[in-house]
Amino acid sequence: MEVGYIASPVILGHEDEAETLLKRLVGRPKELDIVPIVGMPGLGKTTLATKLYSHETVMEHFDVRSWCCISQVYDRRKVLLEILRRLDKKNTTREESDPSELADELRKLLKGKRYLIVVDDLWSIDSWDDLRTIFPDDNKGSRIVLTTRLNDVASYASKNPHHLRHLTQEESWELWKKIVFEEESCPDELEEIGNEIASSCLGLPLAIVLTAGLLARGEKEVGYWKEVTLNLSSNLFHDAKWLMEVIELSYKYLLHHLRPCFLYFGTFLEDEEIPIWKLIQLWICEGFIPHNEFIELTSLEHVATSYLLELIGSNLVTVAKRSSLGRLKVVRVHDLIHQFCSKKAQEEIHLLQIYGSGYNNPQVATDMTSRRIICSDIHDFMMWNPPPEGTHSLRFTVSSSTIRSTEQFEESLEAFKLLTVLDLENVRVTDSFPEGILLLIHLRYLSISGAFREIPSAISFLANLETLILNSVDRWVKLPKTIWDMVNLRHLQLSGISRFWCSPLPENSQKPSQLGKLETLSAVRFHLPYDNPIISHVLRNIVKLVCVIRDDDFESRSCSQPVFQSLDRLQSLSLNYYSPKIALSRLEFDFPSTLRKLTLLYFDFRDPWRRISTIGELPNLENLNLDSCHIEEDKWDVNVGEFPNLKILKLQSLGIVEWNASEDAFPNLKRVVLRWCAKLESIPSSFESLYSLQLIEVENCSQSTTNSAMEIKETQIEEMGNAQFNVTISDS
Repeated sequence: MEVGYIASPVILGHEDEAETLLKRLVGRPKELDIVPIVGMPGLGKTTLATKLYSHETVMEHFDVRSWCCISQVYDRRKVLLEILRRLDKKNTTREESDPSELADELRKLLKGKRYLIVVDDLWSIDSWDDLRTIFPDDNKGSRIVLTTRLNDVASYASKNPHHLRHLTQEESWELWKKIVFEEESCPDELEEIGNEIASSCLGLPLAIVLTAGLLARGEKEVGYWKEVTLNLSSNLFHDAKWLMEVIELSYKYLLHHLRPCFLYFGTFLEDEEIPIWKLIQLWICEGFIPHNEFIELTSLEHVATSYLLELIGSNLVTVAKRSSLGRLKVVRVHDLIHQFCSKKAQEEIHLLQIYGSGYNNPQVATDMTSRRIICSDIHDFMMWNPPPEGTHSLRFTVSSSTIRSTEQFEESLEAFKLLTVLDLENVRVTDSFPEGILLLIHLRYLSISGAFREIPSAISFLANLETLILNSVDRWVKLPKTIWDMVNLRHLQLSGISRFWCSPLPENSQKPSQLGKLETLSAVRFHLPYDNPIISHVLRNIVKLVCVIRDDDFESRSCSQPVFQSLDRLQSLSLNYYSPKIALSRLEFDFPSTLRKLTLLYFDFRDPWRRISTIGELPNLENLNLDSCHIEEDKWDVNVGEFPNLKILKLQSLGIVEWNASEDAFPNLKRVVLRWCAKLESIPSSFESLYSLQLIEVENCSQSTTNSAMEIKETQIEEMGNAQFNVTISDS
């Protein structure tokens, strides 16, 4: 799910320190330099590192960049995967590699390159010792930025750590005003008390952001502000303890319906980046979003989204990632806020956290009424006896857990008949699909990973299931015919390196009408035209579809495939074509006018530009990605009026040589990405006067293409006055 637009967070202060550190990153020496940023919690270490990481000079200076979070519990494999995923998104085979293999892959990727790695929230010298040996030093001017609250860790990593200062009074007041009043000025009657509140934060950005966010939501009048001020401790310690008081106050001023949603962040790992799509589905299935028979589930997602935007607006939740169009995709919370949520959730939403065996956990011994359980290890869970009665939610948080005996795991599940949420995403099942799960008839959310090759037909017994996430390491996994009987299923997320395929519907079946609630389906394989009824009838309400199209014998079939045109709610479509015998040049697809995002992978176009011109007529298309498509014609002329609403254009591994565009084409284009288009000679000169354009990314293309991108940049900035325009060039 891509939540709508929201303003970027306010980042003010530390400008002088950012400039000092920027010089250290891009200047001498040529040897690998470790740059620790050290300071107390809430001082803005991660914010400053983020500012440096995304700085234009840094992006141009380094060949590759990546980022990882460590936190108090160091997981070597998880950290390496996080770094590698940012460096090379296409490689999905590494997910099953062990830590030593991942370390070797990382060394090879960084070898000979000038790289920047940010290691956020480092807690121990041992963790740093383990990571440090992986990073090569080839005298290329590479840098590693560390953030830590511990002086001994910072001093151990480098002789020259950077101690982050508190904000000045002036910086504090400017940041505080910007959050509370945005572009408006502060009324005279609020100036004195506002300055007083900002001063009481003693230069801690987290405290400033939280108190300002609290007052920005309420009445902007003196009486209300004095009331809030009185609730702040008069005996300020200005440390983590005092910050907890500020967080507590922000929590108390939250509307009641937002509180359980906020506390639910305590069920995730510290510093975990949480996909918004997953978070919203969990909120709904946990029962945090009130609904009745008159409210459709789609409306519930809109309500949940509005809740999240309120929490972001209060500065309790931070945006971690955005889509290429600027929509919100991933969120996180500050580690102090996570600690608050984790503790408070035990009281307010009956959360039980299990770290170690249930027999040895004092909280488990005294709390047998918990409704929500998070567990750090599957083996500790299976040793636990007896579990609390009435548990509705069970989630596992550590990625290294493996279920080697489904029988033992199924026995452990017998006491959890009332589960509505079962999250096994971080646990790998090495045996077959645990059939004991199929007895949990109240499940609304199920996420499971493993090596299973087939999903049991009894999956349809889970009649209340709304979200099903399957992550298998096998290449092909079979979905049963009964999947079409699951009338409440709305999201079927099939991920990992596998490709799922569905059994065809029986002849004369009435089943196509039963799965009409399905909105999200990914990584499934369809045979055309045999599966046309599934697409046009079963998926009639689909919003997002990711699929592989396969056919072994299409020569006798019709070339026209209008099957997608009937999907009048479809907004995002990714088609990956595969056939061992014939090319897709015989096939033509018509797409609905509702489509906003389209990805075509491995298509074989015989008459390419006519078909792409047809795509260019789609009125709502914002994002087009052509990847590894075979195009017989090497010249692309984009005509007047084509792609009227396109904002993102990605061309990857194409054989195009000449590319021209009318002055009136792409009127709203913001970003162009060119990767591995080695034959392309230049970018359309019409882009020089396209004021909407903000960024051109060129990776592994010809020198002439690079030169044309730089010429466009010069014209955009000097003649068009487009100061925001940028070009990034990279070669791997």
